[in-house]
Amino acid sequence: MADKKQGNEDVQVQRRECLCKLTKFVGAAGVTAAVWPLISALGPDDKTVAENEPVDVSLAGVAVGQTVKRVWQGKLILIHHRTPEEIRSAQQADVHRFIDPQADGERIKTEYPQWLVIQGYCPHAGCVPNAKPGGQGWVCPCHGSEFDTSGRVTRGPATANLAIPDYAFHPDGLTVRIGAKEV
Repeated sequence: MADKKQGNEDVQVQRRECLCKLTKFVGAAGVTAAVWPLISALGPDDKTVAENEPVDVSLAGVAVGQTVKRVWQGKLILIHHRTPEEIRSAQQADVHRFIDPQADGERIKTEYPQWLVIQGYCPHAGCVPNAKPGGQGWVCPCHGSEFDTSGRVTRGPATANLAIPDYAFHPDGLTVRIGAKEV
């Protein structure tokens, strides 16, 4: 009888151990199932990952004097096809008269002086500047900051030039890659 009682107790202990292991396994699976959506939600979504990638913009068909607008990383990018007069004006300007002195050659790719690539936000308050009539640069509609044909601030309250994103031209010269220093 004692052997039978001992055998029952052993079976009970084995059942209890099995139930404990099974409970731990189901609990761990439940926690994993509950936490997994939270962990995956913390990572960037496909749209965010795509926004950080460089973007190619075709310049074929962009007329002289025309500005193309694109959004890259949630920022407005202006690509302006400068006229020969705008290029000459930007190159011959007295750099020392600007609030934020910078030569035109520092703001463009010298092999493509006709293309100005800038961020379309006034550095003063983040407003989007409007093109001045006659291709004479831009003016901020909110506070009146003015920028020349190279995006340099000529009149405040802005104290910095329009920002230049990283960009590079494809060898064909008809495509620009925004967000890359080289192609």
